[in-house]
Amino acid sequence: MKTNITMKLVISVVTITILSSCEKAIVYNGNVNVMVQYNQQPVPDIPVYYYAGMPEKDNSGNITYQGMQLSAIDGSVTFRQLPPGQYHFTASGFLNPAHKAVGADTDITVRKRYRDESNYQILLPLR
Repeated sequence: MKTNITMKLVISVVTITILSSCEKAIVYNGNVNVMVQYNQQPVPDIPVYYYAGMPEKDNSGNITYQGMQLSAIDGSVTFRQLPPGQYHFTASGFLNPAHKAVGADTDITVRKRYRDESNYQILLPLR
């Protein structure tokens, strides 16, 4: 009887030791590439904002964004190394040639990846 209990204890200790020494899976982050366009043409120098999850508001009631970049000459913006989760992207600004304020927004989910980084492409057509 004691031998049986001792054997179970030894097996449990060995099993726990083996499992705890296993290499943990690495979760890779995602890169989100945003293209900002107006009338199917790229728009430079438009601010693109993002926040993760539910929006948080400051004391004035404005949404607090977690990041912002201006679109490049080709209308592109890349947000790198975003951890898995739900994100909301917004682009807005004033177009001088059109003499009007424009904007667009969208949601995206960055999924967990265990092999390599995820790359996501978003088109934000300004209206």
